[in-house]
Amino acid sequence: MYLSSALSLVLPLMLTTSATPISTRQTNSDDTSCSDTSFNNFQWQASNFDFHASYIFSTPAHQNSWGYASFDLVNPADQSTAHCSAASNQLNDFFYGTVQYNCNDTLRQGGSTKFDFNRPTGELRVEQSWTCRDQDPQYPITFTAKGSANFTLGCDEEFYQNANWTIGQIYSSRTITCGKVDSVVVPYEISAIA
Repeated sequence: MYLSSALSLVLPLMLTTSATPISTRQTNSDDTSCSDTSFNNFQWQASNFDFHASYIFSTPAHQNSWGYASFDLVNPADQSTAHCSAASNQLNDFFYGTVQYNCNDTLRQGGSTKFDFNRPTGELRVEQSWTCRDQDPQYPITFTAKGSANFTLGCDEEFYQNANWTIGQIYSSRTITCGKVDSVVVPYEISAIA
């Protein structure tokens, strides 16, 4: 009697549970998985790329100048966005593709994103890693990719010089403001480790 009542309680539970883990498949809006997107024609989207700069002379001989670059990098595989930004005082174009900057990956689930920018050539290079768990959650696949895009920026310049300059005033200023642009970033190298 006790055995049959115990079986009647346990048997329904056994039928609804499983000893194998249930995979939560990472899928994209077009119903492709994270791994499928990573392995097949993967490319990032750089959106709202912004470059601007200011050259300020507080005296005819003292310059305080900075350039700024920022954009959002969208990864279609893991559907994440990294915000990338940097400031440089390396004259005269500020960014020469020689310094790699870390992006803000706090909204991403693992991985890292870095970039460099060459203002004279307009080349943006990115490096990013991300992990896909859709094939087998016990053995996720970690991807690392490097890619580039070339920007043609439409920029406006403003120049001001104080003809009646005295100490304590701005002697001259020059600002460069460029329109924001979007571009596909195509990988030239991609690797996967499971």
